Amino acid sequence: MTDPNTTGAATKEGFFSRWGRRITSLRNFILNAGFLLLLVFAIGAIFSTPGEPEIEPDSALFIAPMGTLVEQVTPPSDWRDLIFRTSDAGLIETNDLLQSIDIAAKDPRITTIVLQLDSLGGLTSSRAIRIGERLQAFRDAGKVVLAYSEYSGQFQYLAASYADQVYLHPMGGIMLSGLGGDRLYFADMLEKLKVKMHIFRVGEYKSATEPFSRNSMSESSRRDSQRLVDGIWQTLTQTIADNRGITTDELRTFSNDYDQLLAAADGDNAATTLNNGIVDGLMTKSEFRDHVGQRVGWQDSQLNGIDFQYYLMRQGVSPLGSTETGEPIVGVLTVQGAIVEAAGAGSDMASADALVDQIRMVKDDERVRALVLRVNSPGGSAFASELIREELENLQQAGKPVVASFGNIAASGGYWIAANADAIYAEPTSVTGSIGIFGVVPNFSRSLDAIGIRADGVASAPLARGLSVVSELSTQAKDIIQLGVEHGYSEFIDLVADGRGMSKADVEAVAQGRVWSGLSAKEIGLVDTIGSVDEAIARAAELAALSSWQAEEVRPPMNPRSLIMMQLMQSVMPLPLEADSWLNQLSSQLPWLTQLNTDLQQLTAFNDPRHVYALCLTCRDL
Repeated sequence: MTDPNTTGAATKEGFFSRWGRRITSLRNFILNAGFLLLLVFAIGAIFSTPGEPEIEPDSALFIAPMGTLVEQVTPPSDWRDLIFRTSDAGLIETNDLLQSIDIAAKDPRITTIVLQLDSLGGLTSSRAIRIGERLQAFRDAGKVVLAYSEYSGQFQYLAASYADQVYLHPMGGIMLSGLGGDRLYFADMLEKLKVKMHIFRVGEYKSATEPFSRNSMSESSRRDSQRLVDGIWQTLTQTIADNRGITTDELRTFSNDYDQLLAAADGDNAATTLNNGIVDGLMTKSEFRDHVGQRVGWQDSQLNGIDFQYYLMRQGVSPLGSTETGEPIVGVLTVQGAIVEAAGAGSDMASADALVDQIRMVKDDERVRALVLRVNSPGGSAFASELIREELENLQQAGKPVVASFGNIAASGGYWIAANADAIYAEPTSVTGSIGIFGVVPNFSRSLDAIGIRADGVASAPLARGLSVVSELSTQAKDIIQLGVEHGYSEFIDLVADGRGMSKADVEAVAQGRVWSGLSAKEIGLVDTIGSVDEAIARAAELAALSSWQAEEVRPPMNPRSLIMMQLMQSVMPLPLEADSWLNQLSSQLPWLTQLNTDLQQLTAFNDPRHVYALCLTCRDL
């Protein structure tokens, strides 16, 4: 006889199982349909360029990107990642923009560059100067650069200042607000939450842990940070003043006394900007378009020219690497983001596991004779940094020179991995140094106690509970972590002394967590040369005794599916909707929200099981 209770249970289980399968099938159908729609759209974008004009004589190259500059676009992990990773929409590799200018400088059909950078994010002083130097080379070829802005940020203006003429909308404005800003400190919040942050550090200036232990900046951190921003600001103001043909005093007056200058112009931002030589004239967008048309002419109702991304694609330049020519290769390996031991595919962090594999690929590839390490990282896990450095050392021992090239930031662990390079190149405003180590172990015992939760247990050895985050960190555990931090700092000093040919005393004098601009780092011996990544590539080729070579990016090996997804990402033009999304608009109106998001994202770098970090949390993209 059948038990009715058993029958009911079986019926109930079958009902939920059936609906679970139906929901799963519906979800998969929606995802697959979305992917097919994206694929059809992307294929259409790749194989058709509707309305794209031909490149006629006296054409313009239009550089008006809408998106965010990055050193390297991270491939999506799978097609779901491709669809839903909105943060990657509109990513533009810096090298793509630079290449388009370089090619146009040699193209007799391109006589003018029209520049509008208002919607370009990710610009830092370093990237802006790199773009400006390429624009200057374009001008040196006897060609003209025209820049236009509606309301420019100071780094967008820094790049635009290299133009022959800079025009501004009559209701626009340009403010040079200077460098710096506020940091957020969480000590009171952590106290209210009763979270204890155990801090272990070496170095007077290693201020990365201050947001978790203080409510304000320490005086040593303030002096160090002030020296850094003052040095970089001096470089920027001197560069802009030279480009605009005004004195640095006049430019600093525009920056420091903008309120008084604005009052003298009856509150007119555009007139204030024009009166102080920051721009050459005021024009509406339509007037500027006509101004460009008088120079380059028209094709029907369109200006005679081409967008830089279309132009680059038409040249047959692949963002995935160079076409084989049989020449020896100088590889360029990008280290971008916080350094961790392992990161998932599509992550914006620098995974030691992935980078070690790529360095081994370089070592085993007979075509690659030298490597340029392009660093844009504030550091991260000390152990992960050492794994990368060790593999680079193995590459050097195999007879292949390594040259480091610093981007915006190459600090702490970012400097660690480069310290033993055969040569180190930095840009004038690169943020580097931060030679120091710290440890952070959060403890939630008081938080749990406040809501009536207690931790208790047994252990076969003291550390089994001594390292717990839900009961008090033991004195033994604290001693072990502090000793590890001190040993890590000593190792950091030793490897810098060995790599840079300096005494330990000399390294100590510039270490202790202090950060330096590229120019200052050159003076104290932490870098060899102030120069671009192209100069670093040429130096690597020289060290490898190459008379001819081709530079090629070293990227993670991708299967055919990943390759297609990468091509889709870089072939589909960014949508204006993404650049003007509500989140981006909110972030632009509330800069503290952007900084909070950045600070919280950097906490994800605290995943080292040894709790020892070489990370510069105070370093920002300046």
